[in-house]
Amino acid sequence: MSTDRDVIRMRLRVWVGVVAGLVGLVAGATAAPAVAERGGGGEQVRRQLIYPGGASYPRVIRLEHSGPANGRVFATVGSVINGDSVGIILESTDAGATFAHVGTIADPEGADGRGMCCGTLFELPRPVGDMPEGTLLWATTAGYRVPEAQRAVKQRLWESRDLGRTWTFKSDIATSPNRYNAWEPELSVAADGALVAFYADETDKPTHDQKIVQVRSVDGITWTDQRDTVKNMDFYVRPGMPGVRRLADGTYFLVYEVCNLDEPMCSAYFRTSQDGWDFGDPLDLGTGVRTADGKYPRHTPTIAVSPTGSILLASEMLVNADGTHAPGNGRTLLVNDQNGTGPWREIPAPVEVPDPNNAPCRNFSPSMLVSTDGTSVLHLATDTVDGVCRAFYATGPIPPPDA
Repeated sequence: MSTDRDVIRMRLRVWVGVVAGLVGLVAGATAAPAVAERGGGGEQVRRQLIYPGGASYPRVIRLEHSGPANGRVFATVGSVINGDSVGIILESTDAGATFAHVGTIADPEGADGRGMCCGTLFELPRPVGDMPEGTLLWATTAGYRVPEAQRAVKQRLWESRDLGRTWTFKSDIATSPNRYNAWEPELSVAADGALVAFYADETDKPTHDQKIVQVRSVDGITWTDQRDTVKNMDFYVRPGMPGVRRLADGTYFLVYEVCNLDEPMCSAYFRTSQDGWDFGDPLDLGTGVRTADGKYPRHTPTIAVSPTGSILLASEMLVNADGTHAPGNGRTLLVNDQNGTGPWREIPAPVEVPDPNNAPCRNFSPSMLVSTDGTSVLHLATDTVDGVCRAFYATGPIPPPDA
């Protein structure tokens, strides 16, 4: 394979390490000021810091299975405190207008520079094992900076039963069988009630440089039935960064990036499943996300589902059909109103990160939450301010398809 491809492959993982390094260096730094932006309707809005320290991998959910707490918005970012990687839990009781830091997950597997990243947040929609409906789950990748001779990267699961205030380690979802890394766990509950975890796996060398795999658990403790979700027979092609949501009709929608194909690097693809476990032939790369004029979202795709049935997609970059930066690069979300069928349309992103270009931190793995009436979206994204990786949030409108 070409040298260029190998360089691209190596850079993808270097970026994650650099982002984590930026967070670690500046976690205690003074908060940067909010940055003025132009909203989707032309109004002036301000992106706000969600957490005063360095931050990466923002994620956001709204409680729907927690009784009196339903409607509260919870977010998480990765940061570093006193040299230890941590997960920061934030809560909003005013629909995402303001956030308060309510919990911290200090995983020992991420302490002392061992490396931890890529945290995700999930609310159980039904009981799993001894965990009741409404339990908050947080999953992360830990140990990727351990020297190769001792490295065994883990995908770790933590639980909270008191609205994110305190957290208890639940289980290791997966442990790498060799020195190679695995990344970016994502959680879902399948139609049969099993808790499912997807992650990007680099351990199947020399057959695959990276692939997406999945495992499941009926109790959140023991994980079984590992299987490939998306892979390619070309060693250098790298499916990764899985994200899954359940649509209004019950369909499970899985989005991911595929790097090193002969198209703009790390374009977004998706697959669907009726039961949340069987996503079809893993060698089928799925359907590419495209606008009517051929634009691609590139890198770190994440999705959110609207109560109206629309699917929103955020990504690090937006490029034209020929791979050049689109005018809305770093300023655009994509929307599909037909369960992923057909072209996607562009809407303004509430948090603008002007013209990101594969640089560390800038618009890397953003996150979204659609309002309960489907008319607006809360958007979280990272940007570098004075050398510090920061997480910002803002809310903007979702224009209807004919607007």
